[in-house]
Amino acid sequence: MTPLRESEKLGKRQTLRRSCSADGRFNLELPGRIIDEMLELCGRSFPLETGGILVGFYSDDSRFAHVTNLVPAPIDSVSNRFSFQRGVRGVQKFLNQMWLRRRYYLGEWHFHPGGSASPSGMDSDQMKSIAYAGSYHCPEPVLLILGGDPPQQVTFESYVYLKGVRNPIVLEPEASANHC
Repeated sequence: MTPLRESEKLGKRQTLRRSCSADGRFNLELPGRIIDEMLELCGRSFPLETGGILVGFYSDDSRFAHVTNLVPAPIDSVSNRFSFQRGVRGVQKFLNQMWLRRRYYLGEWHFHPGGSASPSGMDSDQMKSIAYAGSYHCPEPVLLILGGDPPQQVTFESYVYLKGVRNPIVLEPEASANHC
């Protein structure tokens, strides 16, 4: 688990959070306003899990996924203390509108209240199935997990899931991975 630096704890002082894979092949950029929105949604749902979708675009060389929009839990989502099932109501319509603006489904975000920001087996299974599902048009989906008790104590972890690869690729925060 990578704890947030003091400047990241409240999100509002954070301008951009970058994470990257050890080999520099996969990079994620998350604006502070998206972090703020996630922290607010997590705080409101506490002690229940929540989540949603990450939307954005890729750099020309496809190495950077830039998050531009955060989709909160659709109304038909199911939130419990130790599980979350993201609903689908309104999602396709929103993604179709984003597609016209060259914004695409990048992956999922998820909150583990009072817990670790590491993916559960169920989280990983869902992301692997998304990587294989042609309907998502996303063979390398990102999973961003927040854990803890926002805004006082929050951790972020992010992963990329590849088709045919057993374990996800961990994206380390820029401060600990000097090659982003």
